[in-house]
Amino acid sequence: MRLLRSLAPLLAAVLAVPAGAEPAIASVQRSDKTLVEIINATMGTLPNAVDSLAGKIPGGLHPTADAPPQIVRSTPFITRDGFRVSAFEARGLDEGGDVPMVRFTSIQLEQRPCFQRGEVGDAFHAPSSETNLPAAPSMLPNRYLVMQMPWGRLSFGTSKDSGGCVIAIVGDATGGILGTRMPLPLPQPTSVPGMPDLRRTWPMPADAYPTD
Repeated sequence: MRLLRSLAPLLAAVLAVPAGAEPAIASVQRSDKTLVEIINATMGTLPNAVDSLAGKIPGGLHPTADAPPQIVRSTPFITRDGFRVSAFEARGLDEGGDVPMVRFTSIQLEQRPCFQRGEVGDAFHAPSSETNLPAAPSMLPNRYLVMQMPWGRLSFGTSKDSGGCVIAIVGDATGGILGTRMPLPLPQPTSVPGMPDLRRTWPMPADAYPTD
C-alpha cells in the first residue's frame, strides 16, 4: 500500500484542448494503434530502452525545458480509436547499459472522448485493487484502479472532476529495484510560456497534499 501511495497521484497536465486548438486538429499526430495497443506495446514491455519506446509513439519522445533530460515526453496525439493523449511520458535511468532504461511511464489522457474506468476490466484481465487519495485536489487523480501485471503495476486514475473518465494511466516496473524512491527529482517549474508544469505529472507522496 505504501508503494501504491508513493506512486500517486498523477495529473493529466493538459486535460482540456487549448483555446483555438480544435480547428487545427488535422495537425495533431495520429497513431495507428488503439489506446490499449499502445499500453501493451509500451508499458507492457517494461523495463525497456528509451529509444525503443520512442519509436512506438507518434513523433517520438523528447526532453522538455522544465525537466532533467532523462524525463522524455511526447507531443499530443490521437489513438486509432479516437482517444486524445495529451502526453506520453517516460523516465529513463542509467543502469549501466548502452542506453537509459525506462521502468516508469505515464499517459495523460483527455476526458473527451471518455475512457471509462468500467472498461478497464474488459481490456486488461489481471488481479486488481483500489487506492484512494481523498486529500488530493479535485483535478488530480484521487482514485486508482491498480492491476498487477507480470511486468509490474498498471494503474488507471480518475479524479473528482473527471468522474468515471480515466485521466492518468501509469506503468510502474520499478519493483524492488528502486523501491518507493523515484530515480530522479521532480521537475522544476517551467518559465517557458505554454509548457505544462511537469511537477503535476509525476508521483508525489500521499502526505504532500494538506488535509485542511
